[in-house]
Amino acid sequence: MKDLKTTNTIAILIPLALFIIGFIEEGFFYLAAYSTMLTGLIQLIIGIIFWIKYNSNLHIKIYFISVTLFFGLWYHNENVYYMDKLTWPLIYSPLVLCIYISAIIYTKKEKP
Repeated sequence: MKDLKTTNTIAILIPLALFIIGFIEEGFFYLAAYSTMLTGLIQLIIGIIFWIKYNSNLHIKIYFISVTLFFGLWYHNENVYYMDKLTWPLIYSPLVLCIYISAIIYTKKEKP
């Protein structure tokens, strides 16, 4: 569990560090934005590992349903029928998912 927390912390700090460096060198703002995709991938892998260890946890199930819903709606909005009202919630959904998986990981109590 400690490894998952450490990996998650590093995954979150990478875009934040690049964003801060962006105030010195503007190009790092773009790197920060692109690195959020890597953070999402790392958190998805962390979520899978967490689910394997604690598959009875309701919150991890909600997380994966939300991730599936996000990608399904994103695909539908881009490829099937575009709805402008759906675009803005989809833009902010990864941030909410990032906070949610982090809360799941950091609040999970380890058994002694």
